[in-house]
Amino acid sequence: MPGFSLTRLFEKQPTTTARPRQEPAAPRHTSMAGKTSPHWLTRLWRASHTIPTPDDRETATPFSPYRPPPGVVPEGHDQPSMDSAPTAMMDMACWAMGQTAAQPSWMADGLGFLGYPTLAQMAQRAEFRKPCDVIAREATREWISLSTHNPDHPSPALPSDPAARLHALDVEMKRLNVRELLHQQILDSLLYGIGHIWLNMADTPRTTYGQTLPLPLTPHGVRRGTLAGLKNIEPVWTTPNAYNADSPLQDDYYRPRNWWVQGSLVHRDRLISMVPYGVSDLFKPSFNFGGMSLTQQLRPYVHNFLRTRNSISNITANFSRLVLKTDMGGLMATGTSDEADPTASITGRASFMQKISEGQDIIVADRQNEDVSIVATPLTGLADLQSQAMEAMASIPGIPLVKLFGITPNGLNASSAGEIRVFYDEIAAFQEAHMRPVLSRLLTLIQLNLWGDTDPALEITFKPLWQQTTQPQPSEAS
Repeated sequence: MPGFSLTRLFEKQPTTTARPRQEPAAPRHTSMAGKTSPHWLTRLWRASHTIPTPDDRETATPFSPYRPPPGVVPEGHDQPSMDSAPTAMMDMACWAMGQTAAQPSWMADGLGFLGYPTLAQMAQRAEFRKPCDVIAREATREWISLSTHNPDHPSPALPSDPAARLHALDVEMKRLNVRELLHQQILDSLLYGIGHIWLNMADTPRTTYGQTLPLPLTPHGVRRGTLAGLKNIEPVWTTPNAYNADSPLQDDYYRPRNWWVQGSLVHRDRLISMVPYGVSDLFKPSFNFGGMSLTQQLRPYVHNFLRTRNSISNITANFSRLVLKTDMGGLMATGTSDEADPTASITGRASFMQKISEGQDIIVADRQNEDVSIVATPLTGLADLQSQAMEAMASIPGIPLVKLFGITPNGLNASSAGEIRVFYDEIAAFQEAHMRPVLSRLLTLIQLNLWGDTDPALEITFKPLWQQTTQPQPSEAS
């Protein structure tokens, strides 16, 4: 055989060993020839912080920073900037990804930030929107009451009469629509994870030049009569510009100094934010320095409820089936020509039997070759399955079924008074934890705008939601 050598069979062939699995490396540019390749931590950092596309969305990591839509950050500005050394930030992010178990379905499980467009779409469904509406409405339903007493040395700028001070504050809060603003801010924070209120000062231009200046709530920082209004800002139009990531011992650690608001740089003093469900510092850049939204927490429970509801609907619609026992061999051998009887084939016979069975009291079948029976699926227990799915969905926000779905308890002497009392306690805790800081800043700003000074004796009290019903007094006998 030409070209064949027997000695080749006995030559020592190079041994091939199984190489460990490696991730494909990115192609190197021609200008990089002769240069040292980046450290593997640097490559991992770059790979984890690339903008995911629809094709490689599965490779995105939950530690990737949030990318705002076009127009929020002007062109030519890097977002966000940090004070710490880049090497330290790379090491921290790479350490976090190395300590996290591989979870290809982390996005499907709702562990990462879903993005504002997805959260906005979820807010269109009643199962996601209703719990957020209930909490925001109940938290602002009875509103607040203000009280004060004459301090030992009242400021000469304040009215001497406490009733006059309280009346002026009430009028100013109505002018600024503080109650409606708090309601919308709570709703935004539950739907998107964070809600903002922007302070519109009349003496400040609505540009980066004016909005980037600090606004200390002091008599020297806020001039009288300069508060033009307040405005809710959806978080999709905002993203932080710079934050301290150098030392956790500092007060502004992982706290943005200023925010981009649709192209304008706004100082954090001019935005009052609310984050009901905060996340770890590792996830704050990914969540746009917001928190976990209530809709995202409800996501698996709502999906389970919808799947259960659809399954129960399908079972109810097809709870009975007509079973036709016939001569399969004979009907399948029937011809399909134009002269053949359409009811002689297996499909034609089944279609004919279905037509005459719907709405008919009598079903006609061949006595010798056919038998007809009806198989019904038992419907017992379906209501309990759907009720359990609804209870699981209501357990996450802690809202009683009578408040969330209008479902009253069944049974003798059944009452939801205890559950409603616990729910009102949860709302009271929400008010103290998240509404009081916002109201304190707003009232300080309003007092400085009215008088140029603040009342140290001013107190905020949330009106209780649980109120005892008054018993009718028996009429006196004449």
